[in-house]
Amino acid sequence: VGDLDLKTSYNYIVLPTAWDINDKSPFIDIDSSGLEVNYTDPDDFKAAVVRANHSAPSECGIFYF
Repeated sequence: VGDLDLKTSYNYIVLPTAWDINDKSPFIDIDSSGLEVNYTDPDDFKAAVVRANHSAPSECGIFYF
């Protein structure tokens, strides 16, 4: 029963599944699948940011996307 409890106790967690096409830097393009990001600014030294469609929950410890 212990293993079953562990598997079912985290059913409420929603993991990131794609990049958020609306929450990104203006010089970032995201493909139609939401999985590929391209930097489009001619200056390659600018910082850019893009968020996922869901935040990685702290319950995961480490999350690789």
